[in-house]
Amino acid sequence: MKRNKTALVITSACAIALGVGLNATAQQGNVLRVAIINDPIMNPLIAPELGSILVNKVIFPGLTRPDENLRPSPDLARSWTISQNGLVYTFKLRPNVKWHDGEAFSADDVKFTFDLAKDSKSGSRLSSDFAPIDKVEAVDKLTVRFTLKSSFAPFLILLGHNAGIIPEHLLKGKTLAQATEFNRQKPIGTGPFRVKNVVPGSSITLEANPDFYGTKPKLSGLIFKIVPDINAQAAQLRAGELDFTTLEPINLPSVQGASNVKILEADAIQHFFVWFNQRLPIFKPALVRQAMNYAVNRQAIIDGVLKGYAAYPQGTIPSALGDYFSAGLPKIGYDPVKAKSLLAQAGWKPGAGGLLRNAKDEPFEFTLLVDKGNPTREQAALAVQQDLKKIGMNVTLQTLEFATVVRDYIIPGKFEANLIWWTTPPDPDQYSFYTTGQDNNNAAYSNPEVDKLLLAGRQETSPVKRRVIYAKLQALEAKDPPVLVLWYPKELKAVNANLQGVPKLGIRDAMRHTEKFFFGN
Repeated sequence: MKRNKTALVITSACAIALGVGLNATAQQGNVLRVAIINDPIMNPLIAPELGSILVNKVIFPGLTRPDENLRPSPDLARSWTISQNGLVYTFKLRPNVKWHDGEAFSADDVKFTFDLAKDSKSGSRLSSDFAPIDKVEAVDKLTVRFTLKSSFAPFLILLGHNAGIIPEHLLKGKTLAQATEFNRQKPIGTGPFRVKNVVPGSSITLEANPDFYGTKPKLSGLIFKIVPDINAQAAQLRAGELDFTTLEPINLPSVQGASNVKILEADAIQHFFVWFNQRLPIFKPALVRQAMNYAVNRQAIIDGVLKGYAAYPQGTIPSALGDYFSAGLPKIGYDPVKAKSLLAQAGWKPGAGGLLRNAKDEPFEFTLLVDKGNPTREQAALAVQQDLKKIGMNVTLQTLEFATVVRDYIIPGKFEANLIWWTTPPDPDQYSFYTTGQDNNNAAYSNPEVDKLLLAGRQETSPVKRRVIYAKLQALEAKDPPVLVLWYPKELKAVNANLQGVPKLGIRDAMRHTEKFFFGN
């Protein structure tokens, strides 16, 4: 592939710029090479997908970050207090923190960030996450106070999830989406590594930040290599051209036995699913989406495509969340007969050739999008297509570059169906994903009872009461599925065998700790 060859040339050139020799051993001793699948948007308030988020985790720390038990721990905030009524959070910030351009970091930057983050008109993709914030005040240069409209259970966790702090002195007065130079070429954060060079379509090179406020980075740099094809990622990993990526189960045989590669497993807080755009009449009835849950043989996908590296799904809350996952609910198994019965109740009956038609003699047909370059998702989409065809639906598969799917179809809501996934915070709160009209509810799902439960779940601070709320949510999702959840994955991180210091977390949370990474025997 031309792109991969170019990336290799750039990688070598960047290694020289960072004072690293051309031989693989020297390079591995200093520079970590991480695979992503698309050019990132390096602004945490508008980052739409995984590649952007991984890069932003390194450049833009948050007030908190997850520890190895996924509990919020101090980051840019060194401590905090919570008022007795749970509505006022006061954070003491670390002193002597500098932005990558040498300017001083302060509470004004935190206020600036969250004033934008909670404002949907700013273009922020975090406005649903932080809608409960009433006001943010910079009390002094190293103290910031958040006043909430109501109690907000996942607040500290969300502060360490995707909410990196951005610089007021560079972005004040600018529209987030139009700050192109900052977002694409010259982002300025406070993280352990800073951007040195960006080659679109190829790589993003970072160097260690000598002014980092925490433990000094043990690596001299990171290179995010843009490698859209996961088979190419596996090949580059085995060849010693990559050091860190996630692989699909289908790729494991290609790296297993390689002395320079080790596999790290983590329970991912993810659910893979098919979105059905409920702006379209055929997907609005709950009976139709319920039927699709019975029509798709998800266990066959887990066993065949995922080689068993996944858990059978019950709803949108993954089993990795432990007590919040309602394991006792009846399993929605593969039952095409029941699927056809539900579709008949919804007004869809077989016509010529077995194709489902409604009372207006319109066929049940739609296009299912999937991103190219990932065999697991492509094969899963094919399995979904075949199972739905068996019950009379005409499904056309369309594969596109991931960035194209997100930019041109998902964000503007111009799709019919799409196989994709969510990586949610380490908390059952899914308000921004499935509440009517919220940021990440791209399929336009709407159920007033679900809205009430999701709001109640984020406002309730008692874990016992929250478990009751989310159990009700999952029972309701079985009757009115927001999406067709396909599986809960086991994350497989494939890394250089000499890489040390990586916490036992999923890749997104692990990237909050890159200053600890190092190569050693």
